[in-house]
Amino acid sequence: MDRVRFSVVGYGNIGSRHVHFLKQLPGAELVSVCDIKADRAEAGALEGNCRAATLFEEVLKDPSVDVVDICTPSGLHASMSVKAMKAGKHAISEKPMALSLKDADEVLKVQKKTDKRYFLVKQNRYNPPVAALRKVVEDGSLGKVLIISSNVFWNRRRGYYEEEPWRGTLSLDGGALFTQSSHFIDLLLWLGGRPLSVESYMANLSHEYTETEDTGSVRVELEGGGLAVMNYTTSTYQSNLEGSITVLGTKGTVKVGGKYLNELVEWNVEGVPRPDLPPGGPPNTYKGGYQGSMSNHDKVLQNVIDVLNEGKQAAVSLEEGRLTVEVMQAAHISALEGKKVVLPLKGKHLRFDLSKALPFPSRERGK
Repeated sequence: MDRVRFSVVGYGNIGSRHVHFLKQLPGAELVSVCDIKADRAEAGALEGNCRAATLFEEVLKDPSVDVVDICTPSGLHASMSVKAMKAGKHAISEKPMALSLKDADEVLKVQKKTDKRYFLVKQNRYNPPVAALRKVVEDGSLGKVLIISSNVFWNRRRGYYEEEPWRGTLSLDGGALFTQSSHFIDLLLWLGGRPLSVESYMANLSHEYTETEDTGSVRVELEGGGLAVMNYTTSTYQSNLEGSITVLGTKGTVKVGGKYLNELVEWNVEGVPRPDLPPGGPPNTYKGGYQGSMSNHDKVLQNVIDVLNEGKQAAVSLEEGRLTVEVMQAAHISALEGKKVVLPLKGKHLRFDLSKALPFPSRERGK
């Protein structure tokens, strides 16, 4: 097997996790770590035993780099993925794929034109209880899916936003739906199928110093007649409380819960015994003490290596990444317009630019 050569771009909380795993994967070679802050780039290079870079262009021009691993602020994911593929590199991006459907479509367009591979990080699909739930939905054991319900009750304190100025901005962060909850939207669609319409409510309840929403409720009508609902917030008192998904079908009920989709809370499926699952990984724990989703980035990166070397199927398709962005964009439009938004998005809804929307605190004051 050939070693796949990576450059990690962005050595922040999540970028450091990518470096941690890449230096351990036998099929990977970490060529460089890039960050606009020289001290971060040097720290990443020291950890990864590789070169440091402070300019993205250095990575794009480096012939020894096969894959550009993008761990920068959310609003940069699409443009940097596009530049990487145009430079002849494969790209892997942290979630979300983009903060607008227009940018997501540009990624798809360039991927097809360059014929380079684009990968998207959706590590929660590898959580053992989530994978078990997906299996009984996919093979029909749960019967017709009636309701999918998800709760994302997390905490992000003021220090989290002060640590990085891009956080809490409409242009680079996008808000609690795009940044903290996009994994859960992905799973709702992965389990529920094609969405037909979206309705939502959003508010900024306790982070008035940010431009974005911190709380919301999203309702998705599914093609098969079912309903998907997600309630989310980053205003939970003191610490994360819950990250869960429950599926109610005509032949069973399954709930995956815990703080980060790590526990099989309920399993009642006709004719299918409760599975004996392997232990999952710990959550990603970051500076400041807050936690994110289960740490399965080694499996995500291994999939990149397996696709490039062995022709295996990518764990997440570009179309799936685009659909998640479309639903989140529709949710923001619905919250602004106060009505249901029909999918697929068309016209002005297709061209909607979240970065140019009115900041949430101003919306709440009626300005």
